[in-house]
Amino acid sequence: MTRKEIRDLTRKRLGETTAAFWTDVELNTWINDAGSEIAIATKCLKSNAYLTTVEDTAEYLLTAVASGINMISDVYLYLNGTTWEKLIPTSRNELDIFFPGWRSADSGTPDHYYWDREENLFGIYLKPNSDNSGTDYVRAYFSKDYTDVSSDDSTPALPEFLHMAMSDYTTALGYEQRGYGDKANDAWSKYHQRLQGYHTIRNTERTEDEEIIMKPERNL
Repeated sequence: MTRKEIRDLTRKRLGETTAAFWTDVELNTWINDAGSEIAIATKCLKSNAYLTTVEDTAEYLLTAVASGINMISDVYLYLNGTTWEKLIPTSRNELDIFFPGWRSADSGTPDHYYWDREENLFGIYLKPNSDNSGTDYVRAYFSKDYTDVSSDDSTPALPEFLHMAMSDYTTALGYEQRGYGDKANDAWSKYHQRLQGYHTIRNTERTEDEEIIMKPERNL
């Protein structure tokens, strides 16, 4: 659906066909607000990027990996410049518990990573030595933020299944603005049901993928 189609559907659900009460600008803003919230709630926008590691340097800006990251799912290290190995997710609290004095540890082969979006921080432990420092030596896979649409013929960069949720969100805000609590609650209920439906679909797909991977080759 394009932005105009989502806005027109929202107007129809709100009971008006022209901008009698809600302006196009207002509804367009809510549509983009919906996109941002849905992207965070569903983690549906995926990407990956590389980071250049520096010898004896454990922490980097998260935006040095990529801008707009909302959750990192997997990180790989180009181990000794020869093979890609998956790093273990952790946190500074866990490092404090399991590796006391970890900040003072000598450089070596990193095997853990941690990150904090609010602090714009990405870290690896151990600090990389010379064998594990270089251009694009870390590859991170993540979900990212939604990018606002700015024209009526643009299609929001969300799975099509979630475009109706954008209308639900916008409709709910419209009803709330008019004081129609019951109608707003109904629209919010539809919104959350669609998000749950998306999670169910994705979980089913992941289960099917795992079953295929685990099948013996002769049974494929």
